[in-house]
Amino acid sequence: MGLVSDIAVHSSNGLPERQIPAAKLHVLHLDPIKEKLGDKWNKLSGLVHKLFEKALRNVQGPQDHFLLVDEMSYVVTFHNLSMEEASVACASIAKDVCDLLFGADVEDFSVRSLVGLVPPSMFDGIGIKVSDLLEKQGGEIIVSHRSAGAPIPRDHKAPPPSPTAAVGECIIRAHALAAQSGMGLGLFPVWDLKSRKSASLFLSTTSRGERVSSSRRAPKGTDETPIVNMEMALLFAAAEYAHRIHQAQKVCSVGTGVSYETLSSFHSRIAYIGALKSIQPVASCPILLRIEKVPEGTSYGRLAEIVAMLNVPNVRVTIEFESLRTIADLNIRLGAVGIGWILPPGCDAATAAAAASKLAMRATAQKAFGFLHGLSTGELLAVVQTNAVRFGSGQVLDGNRCYTGQEPVPDFPLSA
Repeated sequence: MGLVSDIAVHSSNGLPERQIPAAKLHVLHLDPIKEKLGDKWNKLSGLVHKLFEKALRNVQGPQDHFLLVDEMSYVVTFHNLSMEEASVACASIAKDVCDLLFGADVEDFSVRSLVGLVPPSMFDGIGIKVSDLLEKQGGEIIVSHRSAGAPIPRDHKAPPPSPTAAVGECIIRAHALAAQSGMGLGLFPVWDLKSRKSASLFLSTTSRGERVSSSRRAPKGTDETPIVNMEMALLFAAAEYAHRIHQAQKVCSVGTGVSYETLSSFHSRIAYIGALKSIQPVASCPILLRIEKVPEGTSYGRLAEIVAMLNVPNVRVTIEFESLRTIADLNIRLGAVGIGWILPPGCDAATAAAAASKLAMRATAQKAFGFLHGLSTGELLAVVQTNAVRFGSGQVLDGNRCYTGQEPVPDFPLSA
């Protein structure tokens, strides 16, 4: 998602100047609020100003600007955030301000934000030029206490790509992003191991035609933005494909993954949750969102909190553990509909049997289903079935059968 200025701005060497996310935030209908509160407004306005400043400073970097352009009107920059992250941050801050004003018994108020890309050189210490530019072409979000904090997009340029857009748009974009990293994209069947039928597809990046267990392949310390962008692109593509299935009057869930590491980072989490809340999945074709690579030692209380944050209508959360060694003491309800593991390459039958037994027991206690992926041989499939794991996938079932998302919707359920 991005807004490109129609004003040509060049740096001193004649090259186009890099643009950064910026926003204008202000309280709407300020005069009636001031009139109603009377002398109380002076004290409350100081609190609102401090809230704006503190909340914005928490998400801004050392290079960023925070400029007051009018009473309760600010222009700010976000050098280290994407457009999606800046939009979600502004909506969150607006909700906090609305909650504060609502506590003062003000009935009719809203906070408006305009988010767009601007060249850093436009900041002259006053912010008027940036304010004018954002008024002309920024994406508008209005939050009020009556909307329960939900951002209301007013400009089609501002939100992320809609899953109900032209067929294939989000899927094409996801393919393009994957290609930039030398990967492909595929929708792989997830099988009911008892019936050998599939009414569920999982969208994943691929390498040499085989699925990649997670989109997060970059070492720690590298730039997070491309990874999170890829995960959000997969989410939008999965949502778009689910709508195509619904329009074809068929029933199938569509899954995709987001790494636990992404959801553990504040900036990445607000970006991803903002993207998640912008999709509108239907009940007949829900989204199965898998939290991938949950590491050993993770606090189960924290994991349950993250599952709760992902609570969106017609989105079901599953959890993939990096190791099954620590789930023996899984003594708290996580709120996920499924828990599981991916069998490592070369996994032997004894290891798979022990994992399947432990997983089935914990899944039952969680009132969830168990899943094991990476079933590469008939022997592995047999021991997993014997131990009552409900869902799985792998070459032994489908020979790496996958769909690009651009061909006609297949007939469901699929048969192994």
